[in-house]
Order: sequence, then structure tokens, then C-alpha cells
Amino acid sequence: MGKIIAITNRRGKVGKSTTAVNLAIAFAYSGKKILLADLDSAGSCAKAFGFTKKEFAYDIFKGLKPEVSLKKAILKTGIKNLDLVYIKRLPYLDEFKTGEMAVNEHILNITLKPAVISYDYVIMDCPPYHAGTINASLIVADSVIIPVSIGNFSTAAVSSVLAQIYKIKESHNPGLIVDGILLTIYEYNNEKDFALKKELFKEYPKLIFNTAIPKSSAVIKALEENKPLLIYSPEDRAAKAYLKVADELFERKILFNSKRKN
Repeated sequence: MGKIIAITNRRGKVGKSTTAVNLAIAFAYSGKKILLADLDSAGSCAKAFGFTKKEFAYDIFKGLKPEVSLKKAILKTGIKNLDLVYIKRLPYLDEFKTGEMAVNEHILNITLKPAVISYDYVIMDCPPYHAGTINASLIVADSVIIPVSIGNFSTAAVSSVLAQIYKIKESHNPGLIVDGILLTIYEYNNEKDFALKKELFKEYPKLIFNTAIPKSSAVIKALEENKPLLIYSPEDRAAKAYLKVADELFERKILFNSKRKN
């Protein structure tokens, strides 16, 4: 049985989709079979692989059996071991309406859980701001990676994100773990970035990845070309950093030690 990983942050502009795409590729390069699930209505992951709106517009919820429709919606990325599915929308739910949350949890369970059998990992790119979809994703996930852009964040904001995760862990998903907090768009020569990184390491020493994703113009250029960074510019330092993050996860054995809930 495979594992479901949620890439989530309630703020935008933190490199969330870029992280989901490039970690998915890094895992695929390691020989693992990956399904990248794009839950963001913007379709950022699908666009990163050059798919047009027409190609990823298939709505798996039109049919009576979404788990069947999911197979029809899976797109081949052209990268060995890596498939992609764009989940157009989940019914909106307020994070405090647990009844509706259960509906969204059920939707993700019947669509993604069967896919876990066919893949080593399902990586979910969760949308920013949309609390309902984020919470439903956390309920079905095995683990979470939190990308944090230091320029747009503070330790208080990180605490808020973690509080949301631990709330879901306590109330709905006791097996949920935090794989780590990943610093993105990081400027090594910036004093503010270094100061906040130091503060985060002090506050969460076991959660911060040793590898940070450096700020790079190649990331923007890759987005403009509708290509993943690891394909567009594999020698770029940010691309190499994503490979190091994948290695770090494997070295920690996080991805292998967490067992899927039955």
C-alpha cells in the first residue's frame, strides 16, 4: 500500500505547486511510481507539465462513481513513473462544519485511496486559502510537507499552520505526521531570511529541512515555459535543491516508516 503526502500552506506565493511538481519528479527519478494530484483550482501542476485547459478539464465528479472516472482523468506526464490527475473541484466546506468535512473526506477517500494501490506515493497539491479542501486533504493524508517562503512568513504564521494540522490529527487523523517545513525562495545573503531561518530552527529544530530551496530566476522562466524546473533547467541550484530534499526525506526514512491507515 502506498502513501499519501499533502503539500499544503494556507498562504499563496510560497512555492507550494512548484514544490509538489518537482518533488514528484524527484521521487519518480528514484524509481517510485507517483501520482501527482492537483487539487488547486488554478491547475498549476497541470500547467507546469504543459497541459492545456481542455486536456485537464475532465470533471471526475460528473459520473456516479468518481473512483472510476479518476482512471479516465489520469494524464501521462511524459516522465517515467509519474502520472498526474487534476481534481477540478471539491464542494466548498467551512472548516468548522464537520458534517461537510466528512463529505469532502469521503470524496477524497473514494477517488484517491484506490489509486494508492497502484502507486508508491500520491502527492497532493492542496489549494491555498480553501480551508475545506485543505482539511479534507489532511484527513486522508499520511503526512504533510509545509513549504514556507520566509519573505511572506513569520514564526506566528508557521505556528498557525501547524495548529491546523495538529487539530486535524487530534480530531480525525491520529496517524498524520509532519514530514517537515521546507524553506523556499530563500535568499542566502539576505539578513532577514537568515534571521527568520535561525528563529524557525530554534522553534522547530526537528521539523526544518536542512536543505532550503534558493530563490532562482529559473523557477519563473520554467513557469513561463510551462515546464517543471527539473526538466527546464536541471542544473539550476533550485532544481538540485529539490533533489536534495527528496534524498533528505529518504535518509530520514520518513517516507518508508509511515504505514497507510486501513
